[in-house]
Amino acid sequence: MSTFIGYPTGRLLAVIDEPTVAAAALDELLAAGVARDDVLLLTGPEDAGRLDGTGAVHGIRARILRLVQFVMMDQLPDFASYEAAAREGRAVVVVRVPDEARRRAAVRTLERAGGHFMNYFGRLATEEISRWRGPEPNVPSLLRR
Repeated sequence: MSTFIGYPTGRLLAVIDEPTVAAAALDELLAAGVARDDVLLLTGPEDAGRLDGTGAVHGIRARILRLVQFVMMDQLPDFASYEAAAREGRAVVVVRVPDEARRRAAVRTLERAGGHFMNYFGRLATEEISRWRGPEPNVPSLLRR
């Protein structure tokens, strides 16, 4: 079973519709000094399962966690969209950005690569950087913002 992503505190998430373009953006982030352990490229069903927006893939504990998060956090429904994007053949880029300067630099890199639906998941709040562009993924209406 894949490693469950409980909550991406301190990370920027973005969707890039073309996985090959996303891989090039990841290379650009690495060349700019982002550590390899601070980036993830999620594509396909197995990687989508790491996001597991409902907790169904990882069992009862994950379901309970997602239920609590859904009630307490306004951005939790975004996980379902990120998960669906990866399942549908898009790429989800996850970048740990410990400070504002690195976050801005990562946003610029991902925007140049066509990144959209960017959100920064902070400790106390989530910052919406850009909305979804193009056809939206197929997610249940309850999990849409």
